[in-house]
Amino acid sequence: MLNGRLIPWHQYVERRPAMQGCPSNGVLAIRVEWDGSGEVIRISGLVTGPAREVVFVDRLADPAILSECEMDAQVRAGVLALGAEASS
Repeated sequence: MLNGRLIPWHQYVERRPAMQGCPSNGVLAIRVEWDGSGEVIRISGLVTGPAREVVFVDRLADPAILSECEMDAQVRAGVLALGAEASS
């Protein structure tokens, strides 16, 4: 994965075991951004209906998120929340 590169949803799920079984809920792709030292600083999803970018993890705003497990949990929760939002 390269800094800022869009990763199609199905490829992201294949690479992140914690995302297995998580529905896309309109997420077409995930954007992962790194800082100069290679640390993940932001993970967002490009969503359809309506088209927009949704931030799932922003370590600049919340530096307490440290581990990959915490980031996976934040992304999964954000994607699942999109499904709840669509059904209400």
